[in-house]
Amino acid sequence: MESWEDEIGRRHLVELDEEMDEESDDCEYVNPSRIEAEDDVEEEPNKEGNDEEVYEVVHNMSHYDVMTMQFETVKDAECFYLNYGKAIGFGIRRGYKKKHPDGYVRYRAWLCNREGKRDDKHIERQDRQREPKAMTRVNCKACLKIRYDLKIKKYVVSGFISEHTHRLASPESVAFMRSHRRVSDGAYAQAHTLRRIGVGASQIVKLFALQAGGYGNIGFTPKDLYNKLHSKRMEEIAGGDAEAALAYMAGKNDGDLNFYFKYQLNDEDRLIRLFWADSRSRDDYRCFGDVLVFDSTYNTNGYDFPLVVFCGVNNHYSTCIFGCALLVGEGDDAYEWAITTFLEGMNDKKPCSVVTDGDKSMRKAIQKLLPNARHRLCSWHLECNANTNVKDKAFLDAFKGCMFMNCTPDQFELKWIEMVKKFDLTSNAWVQKMHRRKELWAMAYLRGSFFAGMRSTQRCEKMNHVLKMYLTPKLKLYEHIRSFEISIAWLRHEESRNRSETEHTDLLPATKMHSLERHAAELYTRKTFLMVREEMKMQGMYCRYNGIDDGVQCIHFLEHSYLKIEYRVQYNRFTGEMRCSCLKMETQGLPCCHMFRIMLFEHLDKIPENCILKRWTRKAKECLMLEDDTSNGSIRLTEMARYAKLISGCNNLCFHAAKTLEGFRRVEDMITTETVHVKEVQLRAEKLPIQSMTPTVSKKFGVLDPPSDRQARGAVAKGKRRQQEHRMCGNCRARDGHNRRSCKMPRQPAVLHPTEPFLQAGLNSDEDGNHGSQFRSEEALNLSSHRCEQQAHRLTMMTAGWPNQNNV
Repeated sequence: MESWEDEIGRRHLVELDEEMDEESDDCEYVNPSRIEAEDDVEEEPNKEGNDEEVYEVVHNMSHYDVMTMQFETVKDAECFYLNYGKAIGFGIRRGYKKKHPDGYVRYRAWLCNREGKRDDKHIERQDRQREPKAMTRVNCKACLKIRYDLKIKKYVVSGFISEHTHRLASPESVAFMRSHRRVSDGAYAQAHTLRRIGVGASQIVKLFALQAGGYGNIGFTPKDLYNKLHSKRMEEIAGGDAEAALAYMAGKNDGDLNFYFKYQLNDEDRLIRLFWADSRSRDDYRCFGDVLVFDSTYNTNGYDFPLVVFCGVNNHYSTCIFGCALLVGEGDDAYEWAITTFLEGMNDKKPCSVVTDGDKSMRKAIQKLLPNARHRLCSWHLECNANTNVKDKAFLDAFKGCMFMNCTPDQFELKWIEMVKKFDLTSNAWVQKMHRRKELWAMAYLRGSFFAGMRSTQRCEKMNHVLKMYLTPKLKLYEHIRSFEISIAWLRHEESRNRSETEHTDLLPATKMHSLERHAAELYTRKTFLMVREEMKMQGMYCRYNGIDDGVQCIHFLEHSYLKIEYRVQYNRFTGEMRCSCLKMETQGLPCCHMFRIMLFEHLDKIPENCILKRWTRKAKECLMLEDDTSNGSIRLTEMARYAKLISGCNNLCFHAAKTLEGFRRVEDMITTETVHVKEVQLRAEKLPIQSMTPTVSKKFGVLDPPSDRQARGAVAKGKRRQQEHRMCGNCRARDGHNRRSCKMPRQPAVLHPTEPFLQAGLNSDEDGNHGSQFRSEEALNLSSHRCEQQAHRLTMMTAGWPNQNNV
């Protein structure tokens, strides 16, 4: 005989079934991390510290208590049943849902996750190829059903079955059920931040486990976090990767009016070239764009685009970025477009010197677009080439001596001829080619041209090393651009640190030239001053042995105390101009030790004006700082910056609160209360015209994703995999590209190892004549005669010592 509670539940189920239509939505698992934004559970069911209270309330609820419950929204009902299932020991999934024409939900049901059963045809299948999945459905009837009551304007329970046809899960097992695993918004925000700096999902889960006090307290698995990150990643580029990248740059341009980007499409409207430079990069080029260094790096994105980085050196003698470009291919047209676009973004200001690695296409583009710039080849690449082509350490040392020797062209030629004869390299093609290009790498021909002390592209190589920490070959174009911004943020942080060190610390005197040293310390940045001070220390190695003086113009002759090398320093007492025959001032922009020797001889207290290059001084960016004070005040922080600041500020609070129970409960209550409050503030803000601080762009560019079937220099050779022989069909053993599923031949039982001859099958059988794992079934004896002949032929060839075609 049914109890009155069962009778009420049965009556409600009958009434509900009569009212509902036959059509209903397919059942789906309740996984809050995969529900759309408007269907998300606003109140998280698994709050830390409330589990014991929830368990006690749920276990004391009767059938009548549940049947008399009322809910304001469908989400409230779902949240209740989710908590109920977690406390009792089962998972839930969504059942049917019926909406009213006005848009609100009329009926809704939630089922036990073990509702339903697997079809018998899948259980009794005899021709299965792999191990079947474990059984998860036992036809459990437990459920919760609600309907909307028009009289009270609330949802009421119309059906509830609490009995289960299976064993309930233990509290440890409940945490692994799909409906009770959820990646919260806060956890995702923290994980997303860590992912942007290159931390893997598995390492992020370890951090969460450390913070939560164990893996069981996280509330999700590593796979859930990976799926959440991947789904959000796909949402960001739902309209296309190239569209998302260009929209992101357009959004950057809205907040940074000096942000510049330009792109180019092919005939199919696919993105093939992209250049961008932010306001900081363009300002740096205005101050330090006299010397340009650029090189290509590879394997930084999923399209094999080579990344071209334009960089230079600032007044702190550290690397600064001027701009970046992504190019399909590296031909003459690609580099010409990159340099032309770079000059457009920099208001057509051209550098006076360029340093590259010697790429032929780069060299042609520079000669065409920067004819007046002095081009220099990277010394590090030349050393590598010398070691590869000659393979003699003694020659490498001699070659480096010729390359860096500060002498006249005639002295260089004598040194070169002596070196070639010594190592007998008169007929060496590489040595001859290097001699023809001596104006591009020999200091004897390059001195007098300003290169800011740079002799190689090592600044680019160092930058590439930093980039590889954040940029991986799996990144989409949109992710690549965002990760690049994070990677160059470290360089700019180092510049700020160097500026702070220069402004707020002072070095003790290290030379006897106190006046000149004090002036140099006040004039130059810290790193530049250290270089100048080394020149001051070396001035004592030279002695003045002669001079010409007419009262205004004087010429001093110096000689090194041991090396007997002579230098000539010219000084004008009226104009204050000073020049040296070593040309260090013209080449590097810093006064040499010979000049300091004459300054001491002329009793100068300050460095002459013509020996001071503003780009090395503290005031190199003085005009830009004044502009920043008036413009940067209106720039608003992004949501990501706000989140990072809040997380950083809460670390100290949480650390002290965890020490005592009273502090823990106080902070927990505060977080619970304030979370509800700030959510209300967010909902009100979203209804206003101005919603988010994150740049959002509605403009559509109509650009397709870049092509992914090209090969870049230095990229992984993907084409080799496509050139390999097709896989063998598991049914007919053909290699024409089809597989077992698409094979048109009659289905034959497959041999596990295709190279094992059929004629030896009997040798591998046991005493009962069973073939064991050699064949999938006894029907293998019905192979066609053609296949038997083929296997016999293979056995004959193997016996004769011929290689098998699968082993070639």
